[in-house]
Amino acid sequence: MKVLAVVPARSGSKGIKNKNLTKFLGKPLIFYTLNILKKLNDTVYPFISTDSKKILNYSKKLGFNQSYLRPKKLSLDKSNVVYAVLDGIKYLEKKKLNFDYVLLLEPTSPKRDVKNLKKIIKKAVNSNLESCTSVCRLPFHPSESVFFKNGRWKFIKKNNENIFRRQQFNKNYYFIDGNFYLCKVSFLKKYKKFIKEDKTSLIINNSNYPIDINNYLDLKIAEAIMKNEKK
Repeated sequence: MKVLAVVPARSGSKGIKNKNLTKFLGKPLIFYTLNILKKLNDTVYPFISTDSKKILNYSKKLGFNQSYLRPKKLSLDKSNVVYAVLDGIKYLEKKKLNFDYVLLLEPTSPKRDVKNLKKIIKKAVNSNLESCTSVCRLPFHPSESVFFKNGRWKFIKKNNENIFRRQQFNKNYYFIDGNFYLCKVSFLKKYKKFIKEDKTSLIINNSNYPIDINNYLDLKIAEAIMKNEKK
């Protein structure tokens, strides 16, 4: 089974300007994902999906020699990353490079375990999984969350139990933490998404502090977490 590993890294970003090249613990944020990609080199075919020549040149310095540049129309704020990945797959297929699975590693999640990723890829391939992704336990119950619509609000989930302390809440609630997305190429082409309810297997990430960097506060918190873990 051939696995394509895609790192999506467009130039624009609302939360942090030039986010992928922003310094994180002394190195560009994208460095940490590209470094994981290098360590996966015996397991996957690496591919950087970017519209930025700066990011492309930086990735070349780290040993990723490619010339593909993502079309600008697939690199806008509202662009769905799935279509960028599919464009990359189409580009590679024209070069007679075909893959069974595609692994998405977003630079906004710099904290990953390469050994764990290799195990997950092996498990997915051996078990013939259609799709799988990383999830973390929710730090709160959905009945503590609300959503607004037409000027009114409602609880996301009604709590029908006589529970008043957070420690008593049911623990079977998780959220997709963005650490990785893995699916068959045929799955992605068919559904135009990495995750589909009742078809995607969930891999529990036991990290107490999942990292997904989208703004400067996320960046500073992530730096503090990773510095603390190094100690």
